[in-house]
Amino acid sequence: MKHQRKPRKELKVAVTFSETDKPSAYWHHGEIPPVDVTAIRQRTGLSQSAYADSIGVPECTVRNWEQGRRQPSGPAKALLALLAKQPNLLAELYPSPQPRRRWAPGRPDPNTMTADERLAEVGEILAEAIIRSQMGSGNP
Repeated sequence: MKHQRKPRKELKVAVTFSETDKPSAYWHHGEIPPVDVTAIRQRTGLSQSAYADSIGVPECTVRNWEQGRRQPSGPAKALLALLAKQPNLLAELYPSPQPRRRWAPGRPDPNTMTADERLAEVGEILAEAIIRSQMGSGNP
């Protein structure tokens, strides 16, 4: 007994036309100029690896662009054209996170403390308690 395929369902499309003479959307076709990836990256002062991370592509992609083996296309080319005009654009849009401050005695912030910071706090409290108990008992 042969297995019969189910008939495919046909796609039905309804199209509506507007009576207005104004288009609902405009298409802008423009030519994006060629970009010099090496010059753009060097203006930012970043290494190939750091630059690749900042624009969201693999490091080998940036290396291939710079060595001429490949050319950026589509969204990458548009992004690089923007970065050619404003090299610090990514830094402005996505600032690097501020380094976390380590806990300092007298200023614990339990809302932002990491597990390591809490452990360090407990260690310092215990060390102070041991030192105080030794001083109070006459043991130096």
